[in-house]
Formats: sequence, C-alpha cells, structure tokens
Amino acid sequence: MVTNISTVTIAQSENLKLHILLERNNQDVTASVLELPSLKVEAKSEEQALEELKKIISTRLENIKVIPIEIELPQNKARNHWKKFAGIFRDDPDFAEIAESLRAERNIDD
Repeated sequence: MVTNISTVTIAQSENLKLHILLERNNQDVTASVLELPSLKVEAKSEEQALEELKKIISTRLENIKVIPIEIELPQNKARNHWKKFAGIFRDDPDFAEIAESLRAERNIDD
C-alpha cells in the first residue's frame, strides 16, 4: 500500500536524456533507445541512424508530457520500532557498568 505520493512536474523546456544503443551489423547500423525499446532504426551509418532516430523520437514526444513522480516506499514498522530507543543510555554510568558486566559474562568459557 502506497501511503504518500508526491508529484513534481518538469518544465517542458528541459531536455530529455536518453541512452542510444548503436549496433553494427555487417554493412548497416541499428540504433535503438534503451528507455523506449520499441524505437529502433536501421541505416548505413551511425550519423544517419542517429538522425533518423532523433526525428522519430521528436515526432513521438510532440504530444506527450513527461512527469516524473516520487513514491515513498512503506517503512517496515517492526524494523524501525526500536530506533527511538537508540542512545537513551549513552550517558548513564549505571548502564555502562551493567553492559561491561554482561560483556565479561559472555567471555567466560563454560
């Protein structure tokens, strides 16, 4: 169950970074977008493949809006339950003495 969702919109003037995979097959070059696997072109040169891919990407992105969202993952309550007690005996001389006694007892061979 998602408890808290917040959205952040990016101004449409920002650039979108994509990762292009270029593969040489015999005489041709195949260019594909890692983030959009359905976008793929084949051309005679890397430059031509990149240019064709840029045109296809621009056409596809003309009518869409990219909105990143951040989703807060639910916290495991059992794991964080004891955090509130961390360090409460830090300056307690009685607890330090008890802790030292426990350590010494653990080191005694049976």
